[in-house]
Amino acid sequence: MLRTEVPAPTSQRPRVFADVALQGRILLSQMPLALSVLVVFAACVYLAPAESLSDAPFLVGVGGVAILTILSGAVPWHRLPEGAYWSIPLLDFAAIALIWGYARFMLDGMVMLTAFPVVWLTWSGLYPKLAILLGVLGSAAVTWWPYLVQIDQLDSDDLLRPALVPFFMLALAVASSVLTQSMDRQHKAAEATLVLSRQQTRMLEAVLETTDVGIVVTDRDGHDRIMNASQRRTHLLGLPPGLDDASEDQLLVYEADGTTPIPPDDRPVRRAVLGESFQDRLITLGNPPGQQSLSVSAQSMVDDDGEFDGTVVVFQNVTELLNAFQARERFIADISHEFRTPLTSIIGYLELAQEEDLEPVLASYLATINRNAERLLALVTSLLDSAADFTDLALRDSDLTKLLRHSVESATVPARKHAIQLVADLPPSLPLVCDRMRVSQVIDNLLSNALKYTETGGVVTVSAHGDDDHVEFAVADSGVGMSEDEVQRVFGSFYRTERVRKAAIPGTGLGLSITQRLVDAHDGSIEVESTPGVGTTFTVRLPRRP
Repeated sequence: MLRTEVPAPTSQRPRVFADVALQGRILLSQMPLALSVLVVFAACVYLAPAESLSDAPFLVGVGGVAILTILSGAVPWHRLPEGAYWSIPLLDFAAIALIWGYARFMLDGMVMLTAFPVVWLTWSGLYPKLAILLGVLGSAAVTWWPYLVQIDQLDSDDLLRPALVPFFMLALAVASSVLTQSMDRQHKAAEATLVLSRQQTRMLEAVLETTDVGIVVTDRDGHDRIMNASQRRTHLLGLPPGLDDASEDQLLVYEADGTTPIPPDDRPVRRAVLGESFQDRLITLGNPPGQQSLSVSAQSMVDDDGEFDGTVVVFQNVTELLNAFQARERFIADISHEFRTPLTSIIGYLELAQEEDLEPVLASYLATINRNAERLLALVTSLLDSAADFTDLALRDSDLTKLLRHSVESATVPARKHAIQLVADLPPSLPLVCDRMRVSQVIDNLLSNALKYTETGGVVTVSAHGDDDHVEFAVADSGVGMSEDEVQRVFGSFYRTERVRKAAIPGTGLGLSITQRLVDAHDGSIEVESTPGVGTTFTVRLPRRP
């Protein structure tokens, strides 16, 4: 089960009045009046025992309240029509009138007894206006009826004496009704919030229990609040032999190499509990043969005051992914050898054969074979480079100017062959740290493209400059150019513009895709500006120290 804090069921959390059954609420509502009448009865008997015990109306009133109290708890009100329990507070008015008619001469404040049924009627929430009206009429009847039965002995001033009581009860009824309706709305809102909270909790539990990503949520003190099933299984992988459970510092946790133990203070969960946030910390859990590789990320939480309030730690099993990467690397290495070695040999022997004194037809055949073999070698190289991982760079101190000059010198012969002017505008030196072979590959790709898509008599310009933090070089041509839509897609794998395809210019459409990946691997950026029929400029910006 998830160790989550969810709202407790009604049976487990403090009960409030609204949670009590209807029969219980009615009894509880009647009890204040019953206890008050008991106190009044005891006081009257104490003050005038003989008279109190012999006054029939007074005793009937006290007995009436007692009977109504018993009925409040004995009658199954939930089986009766709605509002049937109103009969209790309405009959209370009659009982109170009998008690008040006698006790008002002995005790002050007896009229306050009418407040109990008035409040009771309004708390019910049924027909608020009718409840207020009945409460006012009931309290008025209680206070006026002793005067009305002796009306022939009273003057008009006597009749005005109880006139304020109904108005006071009206104010009490209105206040009670407003308060009751407000509490009802709050209770309904709380119930709706509770229902929504329970639904969200159930959904959260379902999501956490079905995902294959391990998730741990801790509070500010480092105690687990949530741990899903996937993480519990992951936890078992790191247990030392012979243990059914272990703390974080006891688990078998290693670096990505699977052999170097990670110190307890540097383990992901420990760092997360201390408030650190991080992404993709690669660890290895357990011992062979069941050892698993995990990518761990953590995000701390803060409260309203900005203080650390816990953390969420996510464990993703990347064992199969890493195995796939390793298999791909082995495949690339193997296929590179298997393809390039025979092709290089074929091309070498063809070049040797072409140096012999051959008949023109045979020489033509060999030239065609050699040309297509070279194209096949270029295609294989592009495909393998496209699948290669460029994250492992051989970084060393280099000079961009020197790399650019070497590439320009290599491109001089094909430029002259097509009567293209090749211009180099380079500073004496541009130091940077880079993988020389990969940066040279970027330059060669851009120069090759520029020459390929520039017509005879055009110009290709290579320029460079730098500042304290970056170096930048550009390869500009006066070739066919591209439209805005083509510029947006030019770095996609296997993409070639429609004009190039119609012109049957050879290529795989992988060169610029590979170039962009190489630039990204150096934390750099590459941009392109182009105008159809005018030319294209590729600009590469690299940090001096990636």
